[in-house]
Amino acid sequence: MNIETKFKWALTGFLVMVLLNAALLTTIWIKKSGNRDGRSFRDSDRNPNVIHRYMQRELQLSDAQTDSLSALRKSHFEEMRELRKELNEDRRAYFNFIMGDEAGNDQKRDSILTELTNRYNLIENMFYTHMTDMKEVLNNDQQERFEQLMRESFMHDRKGGTIQVPHRNR
Repeated sequence: MNIETKFKWALTGFLVMVLLNAALLTTIWIKKSGNRDGRSFRDSDRNPNVIHRYMQRELQLSDAQTDSLSALRKSHFEEMRELRKELNEDRRAYFNFIMGDEAGNDQKRDSILTELTNRYNLIENMFYTHMTDMKEVLNNDQQERFEQLMRESFMHDRKGGTIQVPHRNR
């Protein structure tokens, strides 16, 4: 087999994987379409402010700290909602590119991938900034408890177990 044939087979395999992933994601999206707000799994009597009350209780926050954290979270989630929308648009453009007639245009592919990479980096940097801003509102004891709460909430695997994350040295 010459290199051109190998490339065509590799590209075909890649496209098949993309199509299978798209089908899987579509299936997941359709199953969740009745759960658009992402909160219907919660008890129907739960209030959207439950996270604020939980953090206030667990971290023993003052009213001023609670208000600050609430404002930070609200601002962060509004910014993230817009970024995720833009990221999904970039993903759609990339998928349309792969499926379109220009799929062999390396320059356009690189441009779209660069935009996706930049968007992912921006999202991760914003998350870092958000966590840093939240920690600045807390005192040292609250920061330790906050870190523990975040580890517990963010580091669960899909089967309900906890992923082991090394604790950073202080």
